[in-house]
Amino acid sequence: MKSPIFSNDVVAAASVHLSILDDFIATVQKKMEETVNPFVRDSLVDLLANLRDQREGYSLFAAPATTSVAASSIAAV
Repeated sequence: MKSPIFSNDVVAAASVHLSILDDFIATVQKKMEETVNPFVRDSLVDLLANLRDQREGYSLFAAPATTSVAASSIAAV
């Protein structure tokens, strides 16, 4: 199956969004490790799930190299 082709602007924007989401995901994961409050932890788990869903959407439009490298680093955590 052939991959769709997007404009360079769409690919660039999606790649930036992925980078920002990756940074935010890492921050949320760090805060989850630091908290002992169960309510805060559950809230962060929900936030993390939403961020990962958003990340998956942007990965459809981003440059393949950006998507595969970032996805492997996020999946490893």
